Parts: sequence; structure tokens; C-alpha cells
Amino acid sequence: MLIKIKTSEARIGMFVHMVDGGWLASPFWRSQLLLTRQAQIDKLVDAGIAEIVIDTDRGVGPAGGGDTAPSVVVADASDEPDEPAAVPYTGPERRARRRPTTELDRARETVERSKEAVSRMFSEVRLGNAVDAAAISPLVDEIAASVARDSTAIIKVTRLKNKDEYTYLHSVAVCALLINFARRMGLPEDEVRDLGMAGMLHDIGKMAVPSALLDKPGKLEPSEFSVVQTHPVKGHALLIESDGVAPPVLDVCLHHHERIDGSGYPHRLTGAQLSLHARMGAICDVYDAVTSDRPYKRPWSPSEALSRMASWTGHFDPELLAIFIESIGIYPVGTLVRLRSNQLAIVTAVNDDDPTLPVVRSFFDIPTQAFVPQRDLDTARSRAEDTVHRTERGSYWFGDAWPQVMDAVRNGRTPPRASAAPVPPTPLAMGA
Repeated sequence: MLIKIKTSEARIGMFVHMVDGGWLASPFWRSQLLLTRQAQIDKLVDAGIAEIVIDTDRGVGPAGGGDTAPSVVVADASDEPDEPAAVPYTGPERRARRRPTTELDRARETVERSKEAVSRMFSEVRLGNAVDAAAISPLVDEIAASVARDSTAIIKVTRLKNKDEYTYLHSVAVCALLINFARRMGLPEDEVRDLGMAGMLHDIGKMAVPSALLDKPGKLEPSEFSVVQTHPVKGHALLIESDGVAPPVLDVCLHHHERIDGSGYPHRLTGAQLSLHARMGAICDVYDAVTSDRPYKRPWSPSEALSRMASWTGHFDPELLAIFIESIGIYPVGTLVRLRSNQLAIVTAVNDDDPTLPVVRSFFDIPTQAFVPQRDLDTARSRAEDTVHRTERGSYWFGDAWPQVMDAVRNGRTPPRASAAPVPPTPLAMGA
């Protein structure tokens, strides 16, 4: 049975079916979850969630469902309280439009305006008109401002897109991801803005591809895929004919499907032939694509996506991918991280409630340059004790022995002494 209760009445063991305001208002990545810790309840309260809907078939009910006396679950004929603590849930209430009061509200409105603007622009291009980049310039600035205030808000909103919205919201999502990525790398703000525009326009060439191919629910035939593969070149040609399009925008549009091992398209470029901007665009484009609901595939979770992307040797620049993972604060299993205590650890499990707080296994002390007894730590439960500071490169610390070190730690074994850090730590390595 679905019952709406006040968040203040939530207790461990309840199954949250829905929060007041829907998934976008939730502080968790999942729309539904079992409350197993008081910290989860505190997080709901801190997020300003007034009410939640619980499923009593999948968890405990309000007080009174066990051996504790209930407050009021359903009003009795002889007892008519003014405001029952819990009533049967019949569906979401219609609400009057209100001004945005949180960054999530503002991000939602920014994304909606951006989607409409991109949709109009794409439609104009399909009709044979020129790309009007100036029309979306203010929206790129708005997205950049939103990312500066709270990068998680707008990225979370853009992930919530259905199959029909994918073509338009994918552009908005890649814009936000590239802006966040570029700022994490410390690039100049004018370059950050150019990359945001590149995200908005990187797929403009798809408007020269038949919609039937873009929306096909099954796998494309080789001949069909060849047509789709023309979109970077067609997009580049469209943008060259437009006024005021910066070089990074042209570069990302033409090269976001290239791969550093030469397996990409349209020109099968490799390594140093690909600019920093093109490499960054490739990562953001793929990440949003594989975490989105599309006609022919289910979405992967953020941690699953990053784990798989990291395993695709030769597709992405590994150092840039590590910085991208750092920029969105999600650590897939197997990631090497530095803890605030200045120890190295490997992520052993992802926290579904908050992917920024993984379970890790520490094994190496940076100041003493020595392996230490391994310790498993749930950073969600022990924030005051230790948390993740940043990602690290295993090859920097352990050279060619990194795969053996990682395998040993994952299996609870002490790595061989010879695999300890091959060089003394530099100031960069020791920096907090």
C-alpha cells in the first residue's frame, strides 16, 4: 500500500516510493530506496522534503505497523483528527507554478528553455536555414552560471530525459558536462565558454541525417550506420557557413567521434592528431549517450558507464578521463583515489545513495611511501574520519606493476614489496 507521511515521521526500514516534488527534488540518485540508515532520513530532511510516499508492501509502515502504537494512519469514523499523519496516496497533486527557490529549480527551468531553443534551431537547420549560434549564446552563459553555482543540479536534470527528448537534451547535457570538465582543468573562462557552445552544437550535423535512422529502435544496418557517420562532416560544413563560430566549436563538432587509437570517424585520427578539445568532447559525448534512455538501449548508471569507459583501452585519453571522473564526483569500482588522510585506496563498491561517497580499501601511505595494513572504509558512514580527496593514476605510483598491485589489493593480499612507488614523491604528488 502507498501511504504519504511527513518526512519527520520516516524511520529506518521504510521503503521510499516517491518524495514530495518527484525525483528531481530528491537528494538521492535513485528514485526509490529502502531507508537503512538515519543519515538517509537526515538527508531527506536537510533537502527540504516535506513529505514522502512509502510502500508498506516493501518496507515497514508508519508507527503502529509493528509493536509501536500508531499516531493516526487512517481516520476512524468515531475519531476525526484535523490533519491525519498518514493518508492513502492517490497520486501527485497539481501545483501552482512558483518561482524557482533552489538551484535544482533554476536548473530545471534553464534546461527547459535550452531544450526549446535547441529544438527550434535544429528544426530551422532541417528546413535548410543557417545555424543561428547567437540565438543560443545567452543560454550557454546561463548554463555556465548554473554549473558555477552547483554543477550537480543541471547535470542531474539533463540525465532525466526520455527517448523523444534525447536529440535536444543531449546537446544541453554535453554543454554542461564540457563546461564543468573545462573548469575542473582550470582552463580560461573564454575557453570554457567556447567548449560550452561546442557541446550545444556538436551534433548539429544530425539534422542532415534522416530522422528514421536517428530514431530507429533497433541496431542500424552497416549501410545505415555509414549515413549516420556523415554527421560530423555535415555539421562542420554547416557551422563554417555560420557567423561567429569559434575554432573549438568547429573542432569538437568534426572530431567528437574520433578515438586516440584511430578507431573513430570520420578521419580515423590518432593520438597527437587530436586536440585537447576533441578529446574532452569525445568523453562528454559518450558519457551522456550511454547514461541516457535511447530507442535501442537501456541507460547505464553513472558508475557503470565510467567503469566501462575506463575499460575501453585506446578510446579515450586516460588522464583526461580521470579528470572527468573527478569533475563529476563519481568513482567507479577499481578507481585509485587519494584520501584526506594522504593514503591511497581502491574503490571497492559504489554507494547507490550518493556515488560521491564510495566504499574504499586503503593500502598505501603516501608520506612514508610504504604499504600499510589494508582497511575497508565506507566514506558515507565516516565522513569525519576520512573521505576521498581526488583520483590518482596507478601508473604514476607503481609504474608497470600497477595491475599486479590492484589485483592484490582487490583480493585482500599484500602487494609485493618491489612494486612500491618507483620514484620519490614530487611536490605535486604530495600536495593536499
